[in-house]
Amino acid sequence: MPSPSDILSHCRERLAAIVETDASAIADDASFASLGLDSAMAVHFVLEIEEWLGIELYPSVTEDYPTLQTFSAYAASLKA
Repeated sequence: MPSPSDILSHCRERLAAIVETDASAIADDASFASLGLDSAMAVHFVLEIEEWLGIELYPSVTEDYPTLQTFSAYAASLKA
């Protein structure tokens, strides 16, 4: 089972690929909106994380957990 830090790292890598930026440029507290994540990208991101972790997330989860840190912590809590 991945640790919370593994989940944070994986989310950062997937997010970076989707918004086409370097993963090291994404701060934990950067909002998805500030990174240019639109609704279609957000759905893609959420689906990738669901599949990787084997959990079910709701489509608007990135609105309720709008930063990499809050989102990955929420995902980790579902996996625990």
